[in-house]
Amino acid sequence: MMNENIEAMIAELKREFPEDVYQELDLRIYDCNGKDYFIDDEFQEKIFRNLFINYETDVVDIRRNKYSLFDINTDILIEQEDLAVIGKAISIVVKHLSKIEFEESN
Repeated sequence: MMNENIEAMIAELKREFPEDVYQELDLRIYDCNGKDYFIDDEFQEKIFRNLFINYETDVVDIRRNKYSLFDINTDILIEQEDLAVIGKAISIVVKHLSKIEFEESN
């Protein structure tokens, strides 16, 4: 299993959200080389660089720096009714990302 933590993250997102909400969550993953992946694509999670969570019109970027610290950023204001969904998704994503032993990045 190449992406044990990412697969566990997706499984938890599916479990924790109603199907209609989960279907609206769009996750895009990027590796340290800038290549993008959908959640069902093959990649090596240890070279994870960042992940975008898209929900409705809201976008959140969770990015790892070279010290494996995470920066969570959004360039837009999150709609009040979407905040609970986005917050819960961030919590689940970060929980699983924190279990990955990342390769050193430049």
